[in-house]
Amino acid sequence: MPKRDNAKPSSADTDRYLVGEQAETVAETASVTDIVSAIEEDIVLNRVHPKERLVEEDLMQRFAGKRHVVRQALFQLENAGLVERIKNRGAFVKSYTPEEVEGIYVMRELLEEAAADRIPMPAPPALIEALTAIQSRHSAAVESGDLRAVFHQNIAFHRTLFAACGNEYLSDTINEFAQKAHAIRFIGTTDRQSILLARDEHLAMIDALERQDRTELHRLCYQHLQPSKERYLHLYRLREGG
Repeated sequence: MPKRDNAKPSSADTDRYLVGEQAETVAETASVTDIVSAIEEDIVLNRVHPKERLVEEDLMQRFAGKRHVVRQALFQLENAGLVERIKNRGAFVKSYTPEEVEGIYVMRELLEEAAADRIPMPAPPALIEALTAIQSRHSAAVESGDLRAVFHQNIAFHRTLFAACGNEYLSDTINEFAQKAHAIRFIGTTDRQSILLARDEHLAMIDALERQDRTELHRLCYQHLQPSKERYLHLYRLREGG
């Protein structure tokens, strides 16, 4: 009988195994990230609506993903405040109550005011240059009607602006609350007049930085938040008959 090879795997074999295992983990992580990003876009671009159910089987088919990968994506969306999971019923697009909306926007106003206070003035030329470049891409997307690009360039603009405060904990928290608001401000990302207003306010923010007008920057940051909140509350009252 041939002898069984009981030799231990070589270090090269072990390395190949670890590389393969890491590649599989990375692939799964990327799949989760892709699903999270796609559903986040669906919510903010009004393709799915508050209280709409997100069916795991449908998502598995759409993304050619395994159930545990889809579930991990839904858990991440839940942690971000975009999805709510109801026991024995499944996952749904988050529908915020008026009280929750007010609470989120009070925090957004306070955080963004604190960041605007800390942005250096005169603003560094590199900041003006970065914001101008981003806004050029945002404006081009507005003109072409590319809502997906409008959404992503809008995020880039605000993250760049508030990162300039120099406090990463503050800017990270601003980003977290902005993400929660995706389930609130979906109308503003698809309504053309709202998009045009946001574009004009971005340009005005850059102008305020160039003119070293912190008071105007404060006003614009506050004003920029209000339309999406008011639209959501209006629609909520209509939907609930209040």
